[in-house]
Amino acid sequence: NTNTNINSNLSWLQSWFSRPVRRKCADIAVPADYWALEEAMSHPFVDIPQTGPISLGETVCVRVVVPAPKAQVSVLYTPFPGKPWDSVQLDLVGNITGVSVPVRLRAVEDYRNSLRDSAHVYEADVPLRDADAFVPQGVLEYRDAKWNPEDGLPPVVYAPEALQVSDGLVVQVVDSDQNNRLSLAQHLSLPLCTEANPEGRWLNATEIPFDTSTLMPPDHHGRIWVPYTCRMQRYSYQDFTKCLVQKYPILHMYGDSNTRRMLKKLTTLGEWCSTEESHTTHPCLCEDYGDRFERFRVSREEVVIDMDPITGGNSPTGNFSRAMAPPNKSRIYFRRWGGLTARNAMPWSRSFDAGVQHFFGTPQVAIISLTNWDAAFSTRAYFAAQLDRLVALVEKSYGPETEIILRTGQHYCCRYDNSRTRRQYSRLRNQSFDSYIVDVFRERLGDRRRISVWDVATLMETQPLEIRSELPFCPSNHARAEIIDIENHLLFNRLCNPADGAEQRDTTNSILTEDESNE
Repeated sequence: NTNTNINSNLSWLQSWFSRPVRRKCADIAVPADYWALEEAMSHPFVDIPQTGPISLGETVCVRVVVPAPKAQVSVLYTPFPGKPWDSVQLDLVGNITGVSVPVRLRAVEDYRNSLRDSAHVYEADVPLRDADAFVPQGVLEYRDAKWNPEDGLPPVVYAPEALQVSDGLVVQVVDSDQNNRLSLAQHLSLPLCTEANPEGRWLNATEIPFDTSTLMPPDHHGRIWVPYTCRMQRYSYQDFTKCLVQKYPILHMYGDSNTRRMLKKLTTLGEWCSTEESHTTHPCLCEDYGDRFERFRVSREEVVIDMDPITGGNSPTGNFSRAMAPPNKSRIYFRRWGGLTARNAMPWSRSFDAGVQHFFGTPQVAIISLTNWDAAFSTRAYFAAQLDRLVALVEKSYGPETEIILRTGQHYCCRYDNSRTRRQYSRLRNQSFDSYIVDVFRERLGDRRRISVWDVATLMETQPLEIRSELPFCPSNHARAEIIDIENHLLFNRLCNPADGAEQRDTTNSILTEDESNE
């Protein structure tokens, strides 16, 4: 038995050291017969040109082939410039950990990918950073650009086709000595996260080999989101509010009902939807519109909220200066909008036109949330024109001292909107709006303003598919309350961790005593 084990180990080591050099997709030719495939001959399938063991952090080339359609194609739906004809949802899934790595496919550079009625080939170089055996899992959501309903076209029924995956299409990722910085064993030595969009994965709390009490809170399935290259720490809402009072006396927020739900958590210091009994109620799972809420007027387009770590947040009453935060408090100006759409009761630009800083002070941070309404109700051309106006107004209204944080839309998955509202949502359409917004802001203002991203979309996209599939139970696409806590932690760490990520915050001494907060 000993000799057998030795020979087995030697055989594995020989295969490891004799493995071929990993190559990027650009260096691996696409087989010519892929372009000749038709739907009658083949189902859409996944190809991994090079399998075999790799080290933590190495990439693997993944391809998806969508054969040419057998029936006459429609010419009604068209993709956005630079986007694919086909919407493919694909993950590499760890057999042991359940880690789900989204594969962001791009069209291979070939003229045939520009043709509607051709076979299409997509590829991505995917870094794998967890020790596990990864297998592809995915579906072809839409062909023929039907993921992109524009100009009054209706959303198309969601009827995905399974992607064929051949036996043995497995990528083994090896953590040979656990000294790699990406190794989970090294996580506690990483610096603190200083951005709200680090790459990460969801892990079962019971399988994390260290104390998880300092990590982000778990979701409703007992999974914790853990970044790869930095460390998120857990904040109480009281600690975060202390940070606001100390570092951000004025904060501006522009957003929709998702921001409203975030503020319900914040102003109640986490108490909203926090009991086990409330977790299964409709307002906490999905829709809180119309629920009574005392701390601020949720129906108003503009509200002012004063925060302190003892009482939480409340709208001030009586006569007060809107442009200055009271002593020992942080003031939030919240502008509720339906994105940049024409559906706003008050035109979205009115706050800027009236002089938002004059009336509501100069913020250290302005958080702008878009996509949710815009992808649902606007054409890309209309939205692009409105976004140009917004960027110009932001530059005019806020100086370099104000950081701009762009909050992505919520991740959309696994369905279409067949309600009376008929939102134009699809996974790829919403992603396209998100990336377009970030690109425009950075291109126009990136050299003169700090532009950060609060990425709540990728947070959910990296959940296992069976958890993402829960989303269809909420037509408004709201995150459930437990997920809002986790989304908020991305922001908490971005705003309150030291800029160099090197030190723990000191929470042993309160910034305010109860007596001071009541003065």
